[in-house]
Amino acid sequence: MKAYFDSSALIAAFVEEEIHHESASEALVKTKAAFTSTHALAETFATLTGGRLTIQLTPEEALTVIETNAVGRLSVLELSTHDYRTAFRQSQSVGARGGAIYDLLHLQAARRGSATRIYTINVRHFQSFAPDLKEIISLP
Repeated sequence: MKAYFDSSALIAAFVEEEIHHESASEALVKTKAAFTSTHALAETFATLTGGRLTIQLTPEEALTVIETNAVGRLSVLELSTHDYRTAFRQSQSVGARGGAIYDLLHLQAARRGSATRIYTINVRHFQSFAPDLKEIISLP
């Protein structure tokens, strides 16, 4: 299985207070062929340092968490300008606006990396934007 971890799955794996922490952490540790994207790392960093969490890590702490738990375990796919343009075009066909583009970027990364499983906490959103991938999108 080649699994893609989006930022919501990474946050759940890293933060004990998250509702899906146990299953996300287990999936991250047990999945052998797994990857994420540069976009997911940036979103994860943003959330750890100033997002919706009750705790806020310093940039140095967030970097350590990401390097140890994500970069140290996962391959990282770099999104290209072509990937962004593909996601922008796709947004029109699926009716995605505003911040939904970030989910489309995760889906583009998963497609480009040939994921056979997509781990996200935002299952419903991902499935509505990518019905063709519905069967491989799941909670960790």
